[in-house]
Amino acid sequence: MSHPEPRIQCSNPHCAASNSLGALICDRCSTPIIRRYLWSSKKVASSQQKQTLVNERYLALSEQIFLDTQPSKPPLTPEEVPPEIVIYLQLFAHYPHIPQPYGLLNDKETWLFDYGTVPAKATGELNYPLDLIPKIEDLWLSATALKQLNWLWQIAKLWYPLALKGSASTLLNPDSIRINGQILQLLQLQTDPEAAVSLKDLGKLWTKWANNYLHPDIKQVVVKLAANLETGVIARSGQLVGLLDRVISLYCQSYQYDYQTYALSDSGPSRSNNEDAAYPSPQAQQIIGKETALAIVCDGVGGHDGGEIASRETITFLQHKISSLKLEELDPTNISHKLAEYMNGANDIISKRNDTEQRQERQRMGTTLVMTLANAQEMYLGHVGDSRIYLITSNSCHQITIDDDLASREVRLGYALYRDSLQYPSAGALIQALGMRDSAALNPNLQRLIIDDECIFLLCTDGLSDFDRVEQQWRQKVLPLLQGEQDLTGAVKDLITFANRQNGHDNVTVALVHCRVKPPANGSSSVSWSDVKPILAESSLWSESHQADPVWSDFPRVDPSQTPTTIPDTQLREVMIGEPQQQKRRSGWIKPLIFILLIFTVTGLFSYCQLRQNPDDYSPPSESNSEIDIDIAE
Repeated sequence: MSHPEPRIQCSNPHCAASNSLGALICDRCSTPIIRRYLWSSKKVASSQQKQTLVNERYLALSEQIFLDTQPSKPPLTPEEVPPEIVIYLQLFAHYPHIPQPYGLLNDKETWLFDYGTVPAKATGELNYPLDLIPKIEDLWLSATALKQLNWLWQIAKLWYPLALKGSASTLLNPDSIRINGQILQLLQLQTDPEAAVSLKDLGKLWTKWANNYLHPDIKQVVVKLAANLETGVIARSGQLVGLLDRVISLYCQSYQYDYQTYALSDSGPSRSNNEDAAYPSPQAQQIIGKETALAIVCDGVGGHDGGEIASRETITFLQHKISSLKLEELDPTNISHKLAEYMNGANDIISKRNDTEQRQERQRMGTTLVMTLANAQEMYLGHVGDSRIYLITSNSCHQITIDDDLASREVRLGYALYRDSLQYPSAGALIQALGMRDSAALNPNLQRLIIDDECIFLLCTDGLSDFDRVEQQWRQKVLPLLQGEQDLTGAVKDLITFANRQNGHDNVTVALVHCRVKPPANGSSSVSWSDVKPILAESSLWSESHQADPVWSDFPRVDPSQTPTTIPDTQLREVMIGEPQQQKRRSGWIKPLIFILLIFTVTGLFSYCQLRQNPDDYSPPSESNSEIDIDIAE
């Protein structure tokens, strides 16, 4: 029996037309077709099944690589998320390092995982048809020393969150460590064995890598780092990250970093006013050498003229504060803490103005925020709300920020897969924005990346990012900038025009930061252990949080007495201060709670009756039993 040739749906949910498998553009709506390549948790496709559909949907390309031919259709998922998958959801803050469960393939045990954009040709064919994403050990020898240091640094940053979830052993398995553009990605998480896994084990792996693969410029210093890991001198991942920061900083002293930044905001075809704001605008900035490059995008919301005020004041405050920073005198931890402090400060300025003007509920002004701050080889990223930052290289596009919305919170709580949570009512409701509450209820999200090659950061409001427009168009609209076929201002204007034409429901603001890396003229830069050793003794006093940037916390700090605040716009976005109150989450514990309350009520009534009959028999509880402590497991 012959099978019909597989076809692929348009990724535009408003179209979903069927196209030939090799189509690059949808025949009906002319939208570029997104190909979602997925990895299965088990080898399930035999050689006979290749190029055939599994479950009438997933095209088998190898034993474990599949192409979703119906990307606009929700995947099959179980009613309850199994424990082995919950860990991926709880590590959602570390996407794209950690893959996201996409759905079930064809049974209750075989899962598909999503890595975002994977290396592929312009025709859509995979660059690595057997591996999906290249293994780190296949790339060591062709990588620059700076790239190698960046990979080790990313491993060190991931050790602590994975150790907390009992999955640090994943970082000891080279087959699981993949490199996608400038991002290190883990293919699958593995559960730590009963025998303790420690940094000493990581030291053994790094010793092997240093002896077999590492660039001569950094071999000596990595050998020493690995030896100190093996002996326990470096006993915490915070120490390791800090030492690698030092190594990278020394190594990059002979590198030149060039940052060109341009931002533009437009009211869009359907809005009479523009609540967005951006920096730098309207002139492009060219930053070379030791100066810092700052880009900010805000999407204001709330009340008459409120959005414009909130977004504009946020940019004015942050630009003033950050411009006065002497970054060369601060270590990465202090820079991250300063940025968090300034984001809280901007929040309080808006919040106090709301209070002064007696703005309540929907009239309170607020704003989302995304910003990037370049400092030599480091890029600091901060965000609040659902505006986004993407990292684009010559063969990858990664969404680096995770939206502060209800859908993402459901994932981080381990309740639902992301694509499932997007189907919930009010899935895009914001759980935080600048200015809606005092900063005690705000969690600024901060990250830090090492720039090891030419790349572009795209900052935008949802006027562009809605409906996966960036994922659809990055090759056509942004990649020409990296290829020297487009200038920065032209690329930003093209993105604004495209967003107005294809979305058009909101204001749209875009900023591009073009990062160029120039190695030393003689092609060599080395770091000796003598340059790093002096801070090793000091590092023994660092806590695990030292050199660890503030990142996502699981829950915003909230005042339970505060009522939710709604933000009016076309998507009915809400800042929901507090836990999502969903009936399906309550159903599991409400009956036991009622039963317990009933017991307390009956017992209380009985005791009261006894007391009325024999008041002289009453005695107060002893001090040791006067309090009941309740431990809530997280």
